[in-house]
Amino acid sequence: KEASELILAKSIDEKVADLLERSVVISTVTAVEVYFRDLLSTIFDVCVPDFFEPHLKQLYQEKIDITELFDLHRHQVNPLELVVAAQSFQSLARIDHVFSKFLSTNTTLIKSVLKVRLRVKGDLSDGVGFSEDNIKDVNRLFMLRHELVHDPARRSFFNEETLNDILSAGGLVAMADVVVMEAIKLGLKPEFSVDQGK
Repeated sequence: KEASELILAKSIDEKVADLLERSVVISTVTAVEVYFRDLLSTIFDVCVPDFFEPHLKQLYQEKIDITELFDLHRHQVNPLELVVAAQSFQSLARIDHVFSKFLSTNTTLIKSVLKVRLRVKGDLSDGVGFSEDNIKDVNRLFMLRHELVHDPARRSFFNEETLNDILSAGGLVAMADVVVMEAIKLGLKPEFSVDQGK
């Protein structure tokens, strides 16, 4: 956010701004992707197999031959690591597809995220939520990242809309975290518990 504001204020050298604007967009999308990979890995670590096993074939459709299987065994690679590594969370559609599988209701992650409102205790306002416009923002950010990776010459594209898209990506992570953590509680292994604090 601070880097974005410096770019918009034109308070840094133009040569550095060109590099920084690309970096801000690519790094933001990478951070979102890493967050969702870690979240999937967390599901595999803290939930009972019954919670995620029914979805593994949909999440990992590659066939493994006996040599590859032996190689995994020799290097002590957990097969669930392959499932996590195979996911590309550089699109909202893919994020929605994967994490909707773990919700107990017949809804999608995005529909659930749109219903979440975060408020400060005692505050009577409507709080903060995630909207259809925020979805468009995040999709636009993912598209921009794709363009930047495939068009290294692109310069001076950064504007207020780009900063807004970055902030919306942060909102997606915050709201998805609320929804998925509620789902995870239903599948926790017996040795884990979630305390709600006072």
